[in-house]
Amino acid sequence: VAISKTDQYIASGSWDWTVRVWSLSSGDLIRVLQGHTGWVSSVAISRDEEFVVSGSDDKTIRVWSLTS
Repeated sequence: VAISKTDQYIASGSWDWTVRVWSLSSGDLIRVLQGHTGWVSSVAISRDEEFVVSGSDDKTIRVWSLTS
């Protein structure tokens, strides 16, 4: 789990191979990011809040845009 610098977003990794991005203020799910083929074990949000980076049991790292 990662919380953005401005407390706007929470990103979580999951056993279902997805990264989920949530609004911290409302608790709403903003987006589900799919592409890993294994359990997502780590997530981070960039300081400028434009990207989420995830690491997976599939031995890959992915960079996801939060702005597109």
